[in-house]
Parts: sequence; C-alpha cells; structure tokens
Amino acid sequence: MSREIFSVDELVSLTDGDPLVLWAAQGMRGGRAWAGDQAVISAAPSISTRDRAAVWARSPEAAATLAREVLPQLPCSFRPFGERPVIQAVAAAVPGLEVVGRFGWMDARETAPPEVLAEPLTDDDAEAIDGILDRAYPISYARPGVSGVSHWAGFRDDAGRLLAVGALAWASPQVALLSGIAVDPPARGKGLALPLCATLARTGLADHDAVALMVEDNNIPARRVYERLGLRYREVAAAAFTRSQGLH
Repeated sequence: MSREIFSVDELVSLTDGDPLVLWAAQGMRGGRAWAGDQAVISAAPSISTRDRAAVWARSPEAAATLAREVLPQLPCSFRPFGERPVIQAVAAAVPGLEVVGRFGWMDARETAPPEVLAEPLTDDDAEAIDGILDRAYPISYARPGVSGVSHWAGFRDDAGRLLAVGALAWASPQVALLSGIAVDPPARGKGLALPLCATLARTGLADHDAVALMVEDNNIPARRVYERLGLRYREVAAAAFTRSQGLH
C-alpha cells in the first residue's frame, strides 16, 4: 500500500536525496509525493512546460506497483519520468501509458568553477536572447518571460552583441535547473559553453543543494561540456497517457 509523503526531509531519506525526485517535488509547495515499498513518486504541475511525475525505485517492479496505485490519482496530463528501466516497467504496468521520449538527466552537487564569468542579462536582452534561441536551439522550453525561468546569463562580443545565453529555470528549493543553453552558430568553437554553464551552476549552487539539466541523448558535444563541468549522466525516459485510454 502506498502512503502520501508530506515532508521534504522524508523524501530525501527515502530516495538518498535523488535530485530528480527532489526537483519534481518542487519543495512540496504545489507538489505532492507518495512512497511505496522501495519506490517513490513525486509530482508537480507546470515544471519545464509539463505536468511531471518523477519515479524513483530500487527495482522496476517496485516502481510498477507504486505507479498502479498513484498515477490514477493524478490528472492524465502528468507524465511519469525517471530512469529508463523504471519507466518502461511503469508504462507496461499502467493501462494507456506509453513511453514517448528518451533523453538524459545530468546533475551534480559540486561543479567546476568558471574561469571567466558570464554576465547577468536583463529584460532589455529578451529580444536578443530569443534570437539566439531561434537560431541555435528553437525547441528550448526556456524563453524570456516564461513563468519559472530566471537568472539569464550570457557572453557578448566586443560590439555588445550576445553570443551565448542560458538560464536557471523551474527550480525547486533543493535543485536548480539549467535550461535554454545556446551558443549562436557563428560563435561556436570559441569555448563559451563551459564558462557559461559554470557561471549558471555557481549561481544555482549558491541557493540550492544541487544543479541539474536535461539533454538530448545524441547531443554528444553538449554532454561532454556538462561532464567537464562535473555533472553525471543518467539515461531517463518519459511516458504519457494516450488520448483514448488515459486515466482521469
């Protein structure tokens, strides 16, 4: 039988402080969490543009058992995500649920310091930030003015034109998420991504226990940058309910 968790401290204890679960719980402020036998699910609406339910478990079977109890309590807009064997087991166990995406989650509690600091950006830079994202990373969830996105930083050339940008977004009290990391195509190869991410990570770790980000599996150059920063890579997946069979 599952039980609801109401304490972040208990969530930390049960999951060994897993940043993915702590991020999705959003400090239990608008988020909820449940524990079963060797498994935990935390969920919150509207984080990184999705209603998300992070699944942590010591075995895929434990995750499937808890998901069968908990997911029917949530609107069908919630997307379970977590390590791939766990989500594959959850999708197989819950009617109407299908794996819809595979990507990477990276996190760290300590990161390499920036050799050069990126500068903080302001609302006056919003148009230029959008321009770089349009050219370099059009599918970015983080955009200027989007709720939950803050702390934009970047590098400029000698003429004051932005060359690279990134932000912290949808943070929980324990975990700051790096998002919207993009280098304008003409400026690639100048070594801007690492100090940009290091600056954002330093900002995030000043107020949070960990930093994290999501990355596409096939974006090997970005993964190498994040690994040099000190983030560890985990293969994760997300699932969603089909329209015809979704639980409500």
